[in-house]
Amino acid sequence: MYLLPKKALKDWLLKLASDYEVFVPRSPEGFGPYEGELYLKGKTKLSAKEFFLPWREEILSFEARPGAIPSPVFFEPERERVVFGVRPCDAKGVTLIEKVFQHDPFFQKRREKTLLLGLVCREPGRECFGWAMGVNPFAGEGLDALFLEGEEGYLVKLLTERGRKLLESGPFEEAEETASEVFRRAEEEFLARHQKAPALEKLKGADLLKIYEADFWEALALPCLNCGTCTFLCPTCYCFDVQDEVVGTEGVRVRLPEACMFEIYSRHASGHNPRRSPVARFRNRFLHKFKYFLDQYGEPLCVGCGRCNEECPAGINLWEVIRAMSTV
Repeated sequence: MYLLPKKALKDWLLKLASDYEVFVPRSPEGFGPYEGELYLKGKTKLSAKEFFLPWREEILSFEARPGAIPSPVFFEPERERVVFGVRPCDAKGVTLIEKVFQHDPFFQKRREKTLLLGLVCREPGRECFGWAMGVNPFAGEGLDALFLEGEEGYLVKLLTERGRKLLESGPFEEAEETASEVFRRAEEEFLARHQKAPALEKLKGADLLKIYEADFWEALALPCLNCGTCTFLCPTCYCFDVQDEVVGTEGVRVRLPEACMFEIYSRHASGHNPRRSPVARFRNRFLHKFKYFLDQYGEPLCVGCGRCNEECPAGINLWEVIRAMSTV
């Protein structure tokens, strides 16, 4: 366990920037290159997902002429990237996405080149419920190091060799022997107050067909605008679209985030759409997160960040849906 004095944090981040691309939460909106600004009061509106699934990603270049051979485009940062201030729920989200993209070369290139430094949330935000999804903010899943803010500075728990190497060059001090006890006690106090949701355990053994055919879906989906806000802000939603952009005889194939809440997402080239109705799309989103993914990987595709509840313009509460699903 190490200690980083609070007054040394900004200087350390500046020093890192000489060897790494350094990103931090710069405002409540999201992350950006470190230029002296830091927002550490809570989670950002956009998560760290965008470092691995960017808003626009070129995956192929080609020439629009007979016999031309397409060339894959692999993004590779010139330097390793360090993302500081990642909330543990968002880091957990990266590990869930990685289960799906473990063989995707574009995702993996970014993952290999990116170090994540987390910041413990000692008190959850108003809409946060990560613990209910089984996320322990003190465990540090998906992180290289975990920072716990104290009065004098940050206690730092190293989680990977990459994290250890990163901290070797910084103004870190060996923490006192009691530091581990402070960290452990803070974790125990948090977990004593926040426990995993029983509803989630019920869904593990629930009958999929019964949930699918339940009569509550239409009422729950009625307020939904199908705007996609929840999907674009979610740290675990990974749906995408692939489009060709052509100028003259040259073009690129790009991968873009897409929302399963949009009618066009499931529309076939023939015009047929198996999820034409808003209710069908609403149901599919929640079944994917809390049944399909849960059955396949043993955990839900949700980390309880609460962004969907906070930002939904229709005021839909995710917990109302989970409770309904768990009572079937």
